[in-house]
Amino acid sequence: MRIYFTYWLIPAVLLALPIFWLVLRRDRWRLLFTLLLSLAALALLHPIWVVIALGITVATHQLAELLRRRKLAVGHTILLAIAIAVVTLAVGKYGHGLAHSLWSSNDWVVSHLIMPLGISYFVFRMLQYVFDQARGVLPENSLFKLATFLFFIPTVPAGPLETYQGFYGKRSTSFDKPLFYKGLRRIAVGYFKKVFIVDFGMRLVFGPLVLDAVGNAHWHGTAHKPLLAIFYAIVVFVKAYFDLSAYTDLAIGFSCLFGFRIMENFDWPFWSRNVSDFWQSWHISLSSWCRNNVYFPVYGWTRIPWLGLYASMLTMGLWHDVTLNWTFWGLYHGSGLVVYSRWSQFKKKWKKKHRKSRKKTRSDKVFGLLGYPVTFLYVAFGYAFVSTSTFGHGLRIFTWCFEGPAVWLKHLFF
Repeated sequence: MRIYFTYWLIPAVLLALPIFWLVLRRDRWRLLFTLLLSLAALALLHPIWVVIALGITVATHQLAELLRRRKLAVGHTILLAIAIAVVTLAVGKYGHGLAHSLWSSNDWVVSHLIMPLGISYFVFRMLQYVFDQARGVLPENSLFKLATFLFFIPTVPAGPLETYQGFYGKRSTSFDKPLFYKGLRRIAVGYFKKVFIVDFGMRLVFGPLVLDAVGNAHWHGTAHKPLLAIFYAIVVFVKAYFDLSAYTDLAIGFSCLFGFRIMENFDWPFWSRNVSDFWQSWHISLSSWCRNNVYFPVYGWTRIPWLGLYASMLTMGLWHDVTLNWTFWGLYHGSGLVVYSRWSQFKKKWKKKHRKSRKKTRSDKVFGLLGYPVTFLYVAFGYAFVSTSTFGHGLRIFTWCFEGPAVWLKHLFF
């Protein structure tokens, strides 16, 4: 993600914009310029990754071409794409650590086998392209346009996971002044969130007393500060939102400058009434990807809704990292979605049965409003696991989120 904070980014954009809009008149030339610019930027930061990603792009195009010519079955195409994705993620996320264990830290292999954080987004966009080809929703299979889509530099570091159709279908081929101004505003908002709120404000205010204290691997809850674990979970959750949404703002903003309309990734997630609403407003592109490519296929195959929900959330957790912490986080949110789904079904049947004899009361409204803080805290408590390096540490924080209020009430009234 450091590409947004390199010293050459702004000069490069200021130089590229007049070339893009004033010098290049044909749309194909502009797309080629976009591709070359993206490859050059990535090559400066991750030269080895560019070579690997180009190979994956060619392989993806060939898989789609074989599928379109009916020389490869749909099931075989999908399995091959998934195999390429798994190997790429394994090398990208764990290859550097493995190389470090085999060679010294000064060895060429170790120093050059560092993959960008956006490797997961690249792989999921590649898979989405193959899945859409298998579904028959893409009218073309152009290697040039596929490479431009996959390597589009604003979306490489942290998404969003825009689809191939959305990437080309929503773009403006002529200069759009309102879109350009929107881009400038989103860039300003993104840098403000990241620099002043996340890196400066929250670190300055909550760093030593909350983040560093509870985030220490040796932290244990005490009666002296019984609510500190809850405070930590809330701060980490809010910090994660501003951090991720800042990168979304930057991705959308820089895309707008070049006429691309990238999808939104957040829609006021703090104001979610239940966990289902939350996942429709938090990391929308990733949750939509898992819904379309994991939940619906699993549900269509098994006709078991809860299995699809668990599979989706486990995929989302393991997409971040293959650790016990992220696995438990996926199961945690999967359980929340399953419980809410069952509760919604029960409530719907109960209301249908008693709709003639029962009127809505004030208590119903109160319980409805309680859904907002309950959902917020449920999601925040889950961050106890993914903000820590070990499962045991995360479990201590999570447990104290429930034990702390009991200790506080005991000291308050007894």
